[in-house]
Amino acid sequence: MRTILLLFLCSFALSQAHAQDLDAHLRAAAELNPAVQARYAEFEAALKRSAQVRGLPDPTLTMGVSLTPSEKMMNAERARFSLMQMFPWFGTLGAQAEVADRQAEARYEAYLSARNELFYKVRVAYYPLHELGRAIAIAQNDLAILRSYKTFALARFKGGDGSMVDVLRIDLLINAEENDIAILEERRKPLQATFASTVGYADPVLVDVSDTLQLVDLANYTTDSLEHNPRLSELDRQASVEMAQAEAARKMGLPRFGLGVEYMVMDKNSPMMMPGMSGSEVMPMVSLSLPIHRKKYRSAVEEAQGLEQAVQAMRQQTANELGSAYETAYFEAHKAALDVGLMDQQIGIAKQALDLLLDAYSNSGDDLEEVLRMQEQVLRFQLLRLSAMREHHTAIAELEYLTAKQIVRP
Repeated sequence: MRTILLLFLCSFALSQAHAQDLDAHLRAAAELNPAVQARYAEFEAALKRSAQVRGLPDPTLTMGVSLTPSEKMMNAERARFSLMQMFPWFGTLGAQAEVADRQAEARYEAYLSARNELFYKVRVAYYPLHELGRAIAIAQNDLAILRSYKTFALARFKGGDGSMVDVLRIDLLINAEENDIAILEERRKPLQATFASTVGYADPVLVDVSDTLQLVDLANYTTDSLEHNPRLSELDRQASVEMAQAEAARKMGLPRFGLGVEYMVMDKNSPMMMPGMSGSEVMPMVSLSLPIHRKKYRSAVEEAQGLEQAVQAMRQQTANELGSAYETAYFEAHKAALDVGLMDQQIGIAKQALDLLLDAYSNSGDDLEEVLRMQEQVLRFQLLRLSAMREHHTAIAELEYLTAKQIVRP
């Protein structure tokens, strides 16, 4: 029974290398996790696009040379060179850059979302490890108490006031406790591999469980904080991308103009040359595009507007899902906090009863079985408290993930 209880309550174990606190593991996870690094690389790449779209189109250089003999030509022109630079309508480049900037912001929110989700997974793996470390310590303390009971029972037996059955009964419990601890210790290896994989370590590490977990004040969490979740912020940025895209598409439908210069080389020996004419001519040029095919521009604007509506609908759905998850996590955190309080009361009462039973046993030598049964109750309540504290902090980790609270100290 004790083995089943311990295995049920403590499903994770510690590892066997250098100890680190939780914040150190979270920082390491952010640096080692490939998915998070990929999101950050996408953000950095998106930052480069703004400079691309802000640039003017490349100028056009046109060259032409006449291959006809000069005596057969109807004009004196031998070669022509023209250079033209096109300019989009005022504000077009800025609108395109706005799209790129909003896309970069959306990428950054995607990075934050991936990082926070990773932090949540690491914390979910950490708290059961913390629970197991404390459960093993409690079991070892219980084993020491049982051994002290055995010493006392053996002394009474040798003094003629006790029974050897009492000693043997305690031996049975000692053997069971030692077996329980050995089984829990054996569970370290597979579970440390799971934790190392979650963080991204190549080798196992020892999780520092020396800190004492306390109940967290749930008044610090409200549904309003869900608006800070990067998943919602990413969709907000994506909606602004589509709005900026619609504006950029509208400006692309405006005329473009070009400024240039043309240089012509004349044949002085041509009969078409008049006296006093120069051997070359320079002529400034202006061009203007006429976007008369309006359907494609209207279609681009309508596409962006439709995508913006789709993103808004997706945001509403995501907000609903986050709200539902928040309510569930809040309930789990509150329920676990109530369980911790109950176990504190139960432990206090059980210890008082145990003290009374020990006094009776030391005086009369009777009711050893009741002493051992109450000792079992104390152990059970202590392990149940550990389990409730783990559930509380696991739910708090989800609340902090959902509300995007700062969960890593610098």
